Amino acid sequence: MVWVTASAWSAAPPAEAQKPVEKSRKDLTPKPEGWVAPDQQEAEELARKTYPYVEKVLMEDLPLRQQRLRNIDIGFKDIKRSYILLDSPYVDTYDKKYGPVRFMHAKHAASLDGDCAACHHYRPADPEAAETVACRSCHQEAFSGGDQERLGLKAAYHIQCMGCHADMKKGPVSCEGCHATRPVDHKELVKLPANPTPQEVTKECLRCHEDAGKDMLTSAHWLWRGPSPFTTEQRKDVMSGKGTTTINNFCISILSNEARCTSCHAGYGWKDDTFDFSKTENIDCLVCHDTTGSYVKAPPKAGMPDPKVDLPHVAQNVGPTSRSSCGTCHFSGGGGDAVKHADMSSELNWPSRDCDIHMGGYDFQCVECHQTRNHKISGRSTSAPVVEGSRACEDCHTSAPHYGDSLLDHHLNKHCDTVGCNTCHSPVYSKCLATKTWWDWSTAGDRDRKAQKDKYGKEDYNWMKGTFEWKESAKPEYAWYNGFMKRHVLGDTINPDAVGFRPGEELTYAQKRALVKTNITEPIGSMKDPHSKITPFKIMAAIQPADAEHRHLLVPHTFPYDKEDKTAFWVSADWQAAFEEGMKKAKLPYSGEYMWVATNMYWRIEHEVMPKEHALSCVQCHTSLKGDRTCDRCHQDGRNAKFRELVEKGADFEHLRLKGRDVGSLIGTTDYIDFKKLGYKDDPILSGGRFKTLPLGYGATKK
Repeated sequence: MVWVTASAWSAAPPAEAQKPVEKSRKDLTPKPEGWVAPDQQEAEELARKTYPYVEKVLMEDLPLRQQRLRNIDIGFKDIKRSYILLDSPYVDTYDKKYGPVRFMHAKHAASLDGDCAACHHYRPADPEAAETVACRSCHQEAFSGGDQERLGLKAAYHIQCMGCHADMKKGPVSCEGCHATRPVDHKELVKLPANPTPQEVTKECLRCHEDAGKDMLTSAHWLWRGPSPFTTEQRKDVMSGKGTTTINNFCISILSNEARCTSCHAGYGWKDDTFDFSKTENIDCLVCHDTTGSYVKAPPKAGMPDPKVDLPHVAQNVGPTSRSSCGTCHFSGGGGDAVKHADMSSELNWPSRDCDIHMGGYDFQCVECHQTRNHKISGRSTSAPVVEGSRACEDCHTSAPHYGDSLLDHHLNKHCDTVGCNTCHSPVYSKCLATKTWWDWSTAGDRDRKAQKDKYGKEDYNWMKGTFEWKESAKPEYAWYNGFMKRHVLGDTINPDAVGFRPGEELTYAQKRALVKTNITEPIGSMKDPHSKITPFKIMAAIQPADAEHRHLLVPHTFPYDKEDKTAFWVSADWQAAFEEGMKKAKLPYSGEYMWVATNMYWRIEHEVMPKEHALSCVQCHTSLKGDRTCDRCHQDGRNAKFRELVEKGADFEHLRLKGRDVGSLIGTTDYIDFKKLGYKDDPILSGGRFKTLPLGYGATKK
């Protein structure tokens, strides 16, 4: 393996290593030929569509117009496009600093209770014209033509949007609140020698962005620790994080393994506990702001860039973060593509619409949801405790996100009180690349054992790490979750009922699976908690080491410090030496006796959001709806609703199977969520919801 070759630590590299390294500008994540985000492409085309100019408008007092629109029943059903891009030659001609505005048409209509006249204040005088027309039909170039008193489109947008946001005290009023900022051309600004060191590049960045450097020094991406306000019993802790007490059941801990683990740190040279977090020149600006796709770190070298990277080329082409730059680290957590996260992989660099509606349909970049302020990035993970600001679906979509006034919209919005968005909109996770779901460290060390490949092409064994299982297109586990997590951190004692097994004891796979678990992360929530929602999770299961006497999880020293280090497991395959060194670095006692115990981690499903037409249908969760009974289960009258159309449209697993996804076992599923496991007596339609008693109507059995 590359990280255990002698050259990685040689004080005097061999002669061939001193030769100039050939630089590469190759884009490692190029856009595939033909890739488009179809919804965004349609919006862009629509934004540039020309409309006949409306010269004469019907001068109608606004209250009268509002009343007339209400009387003729114009509303949600007349909205042809729920998403619009506010961009056109009229707006963009004079200002290249900001990008177009993503405008959620349906959401705005919902916030105005469907009062279309609030924005569409006039209509053409032509009696044959539509009641509502595009803004550009009336507002075009400013001060042109015969209607110089009429506002130009740019002014119309800004007065309408900002004025309404200010009046309603909702929505942004700053430029950056609505617009994406266009990148500045750095080609002439960046001055660097031909072959600069990474630190010289950073100093050049800081020449103009000194404050950004100071901000970065206090960020979670730099410190790998910080406040954990959503971790129970540690809510005032400011030292939580993967760089300190956080533990997991993948690679377990970075302590004593920094040089390998910090290859995803936004800095240079964090190889042990002597790393100076106050030195701004060690900040790695390029790893987040590269736009060339050619920047890559050298895995075993503590965050240093690969020598092949053309640093001046990258520095002269920096810009906003992207899916590619964020994904460099976050898609490969755990040491490989899609290993850790259930819903993030390299597939999201250029995803299909079915894979993720935001990224594949609308070409969202990560930062459009995870908004950033002073290098503090909003969002919270269930796997790591540090929080610099929360983000939730409701922040954009509101708590009633099914914009419309249909019967189905009404019921779906009521579900949002109880069901997390991704419960329906991410019915499977890792739907394009398999993720690791089982890791048995107790089997590591057998250099003679040959790995076998599973149906996904993934190896089931590595002598340095042990035995694995992988799953693609997996059905989530569902649990109540109110936003708080309980975490097991370094030094905590394991589940008192956990027994484990000692070295030399042979357990079957089934016996290991049946062991009492210690939950390293666990969602907080219950059916009786009004703040809890049914939420989808990937559960990562593992067998990992624990101190047999002190009963706390052990930190193994796996990656060697240098070529002289024989204590690392990946050199000597000696667990005793690895635990003694790892626990010494963790500053925790080790009794000298170890055992293997079972652990679980809950990973909330956040990404890979499927479009509405592929969300779970009512019937897929509520088996009781499969049949001829209609709304009279709950309501007193038997309405003539198109029942099947309401409840049976949804995730088509046969369609996914035909596209190559491993979902054969899910076809025809009608009890997708195990309600009894969540605390219900039965299907809530039959037995009642959390805070309601059924039946309201005729009951489960027709009387």
